[in-house]
Amino acid sequence: MSRKAEKRAKRQRTKLHRKYNLSIIDEKTFATVFSFRLSIMNVFTVVSALSIILIIIVYLVIAYTPIKEYIIPNYPEREEREKLEHNAEVLDSLEYQMKLYTQKMQILQTILQGDDPSEYNNIDSLVVVSTEHYANLNFDLSPADSMLRMEIQENEALNVNFRANTAGVRIENMFFYPPINGIVSSNFNNGHYGTDVVAAENSIIHAVLDGTVILDTWTVETGYTIMIQHSNDFISVYKHNSKLLKKTGEHVIAGEGIALLGNTGNLTLGPHLHFELWHEGKPVNSENYIVY
Repeated sequence: MSRKAEKRAKRQRTKLHRKYNLSIIDEKTFATVFSFRLSIMNVFTVVSALSIILIIIVYLVIAYTPIKEYIIPNYPEREEREKLEHNAEVLDSLEYQMKLYTQKMQILQTILQGDDPSEYNNIDSLVVVSTEHYANLNFDLSPADSMLRMEIQENEALNVNFRANTAGVRIENMFFYPPINGIVSSNFNNGHYGTDVVAAENSIIHAVLDGTVILDTWTVETGYTIMIQHSNDFISVYKHNSKLLKKTGEHVIAGEGIALLGNTGNLTLGPHLHFELWHEGKPVNSENYIVY
């Protein structure tokens, strides 16, 4: 850079930083009312900062207030957005119901053809549920469960209302409606008298047979629990529900919604159904007769 150019640049920098005195003077007395010193650089800095602040304020007002509906062209109104969200939920629900209907028709067709429907045990769940949170599910026998089982056995020992129809009835010849479709996370065994099925929270839980609700309660360990007495000395138990849809004394039919799947009670690590099937006071492995 030549000396002439350097001098010119130096004069420009000096001009930017040169101080000016801005004063407000009384018109009559010529007395100085207000005065402060500034430079061109100061003015540029202040104007830039105020511009940035103004841009941020305008952005926040447009982004987070209803004013955007009047400023942004073709922006959907709130009612339209709510309708779009509702339609998306309805579409998702219809898609789920169609898949569920297709699966049930396949199982029914298999049964009508005389084939073994057990091949559907490995069908992917219609509800995409991550099982990584349920890998360590542990539902050991608890004192509350033991007391409940003892109460059932005592009641069954004195119950004669449903014994008249047991002659000639075999469990292998009965059709049980699946309480819910999902992933079996814990199987029936000697220390676990039920089957744990993982599915989406608040999925509808269905009665497996016609019957009468004999218990709807809530316990610390099993949460919302419902129990149904069926003919031929069968009792079904549904635990850890988020809500019960039926009350004691109500009659239900097979496949009718009785509760919503939940995560209530201390003995649970995630949304699932703990289902038990009892026959003549003894626990039955429902997995031999129900396709989950």
